[in-house]
Amino acid sequence: METIADVIYTGPWWRNKGLRTLNLFIIFVELASAINGYDSSVLNGLQILPEFKKHFNSPDGSTLGFMSASQNFGGLVMLPIAPYISDGFGRNRALTLGCFTIIGGVILQALATTVGHFIASRCIVGVGICLIQNAAPVLIAELAYPTQRGTLTALYNTMWYFGSIISAWVCYATLRTLPGSIWEWRIPCLLQAAPALLVGIIVLFMPNSPRWLVAKGRDAEAIAILSKYHANGRERDPLVYFTYGQIREALAIEREINQTTSYLTLFKTPGNLRRMRIVFALGFFSQWSGNGLISFYLDPVLENVGVTVPSTRALINGGIQIWCLFVAVSTYLLFLHPVFNSLMSRTKQPRPFWWRESVDVHSF
Repeated sequence: METIADVIYTGPWWRNKGLRTLNLFIIFVELASAINGYDSSVLNGLQILPEFKKHFNSPDGSTLGFMSASQNFGGLVMLPIAPYISDGFGRNRALTLGCFTIIGGVILQALATTVGHFIASRCIVGVGICLIQNAAPVLIAELAYPTQRGTLTALYNTMWYFGSIISAWVCYATLRTLPGSIWEWRIPCLLQAAPALLVGIIVLFMPNSPRWLVAKGRDAEAIAILSKYHANGRERDPLVYFTYGQIREALAIEREINQTTSYLTLFKTPGNLRRMRIVFALGFFSQWSGNGLISFYLDPVLENVGVTVPSTRALINGGIQIWCLFVAVSTYLLFLHPVFNSLMSRTKQPRPFWWRESVDVHSF
């Protein structure tokens, strides 16, 4: 046995009981990205609602900036801590903790009476978002069947737009059906708690990450999970021990590397310094490219260009989110779908670098 291809299941996944159950669980984990998409877009929709502006005295300038950035403030506080929670307590518990933190934050957000109250609640939501964003994609990658891992992890980013679409159209619906009511803006806030509650409960009944279990010395449990979901209960299936062996080997290499390296290693050599400059530049300029205006300040932008009717601005907001989803899905179908891969293989042409980068950018 030299490669994983020798022991992999090649039939349709929906005809495999273990894969059907596993993928059903993973679908709920994918919703974590939709939760993030909803929260990251909801303020854009709230700004359009007249009752929201009335309640908070038409926030603008630095006040609106703080309201928009407050989620990221919470995320920045949790960023250095989240990996330790995920590694220490497990991906499932970290995901559940993040979901219930979000629920607490959105309830406080919906009950906010002042701008400061609203900003504080958004910071709490940001803490929860950081936790789920750290745990969910790792859990998907570590649980998914080997041949489906790439597709399921790519789907995670695309699910962001499902959340943003729901957020935009919920705001439009409350604008049309609840004019003059304070619930015009409170309902879009509260609805975010529903998927967070669902995901937070479901993941408690999901299998743990086999990799995390092996790292904690719980090898028998890891083998049992791999057997149940990757091999339909066949504990002696070659794939189970192939995957288990890969996990143990990877963890051994990591332990060896960790003895001689630290985060400071990233900045110790000229080569690593160049790599870190690229990493920081990609993160910075992806947010500095102008998309922030549409993502966080669409309402004042549209008002400044003459779109004064709130319902029209809400429709434009909803349409933009649908367009973004279309671009993300079509980019995947054009450049990452197996048909395209097969065509590129037959022509023996490598994918151009800019195509690969475009796929990464447009899929998120």
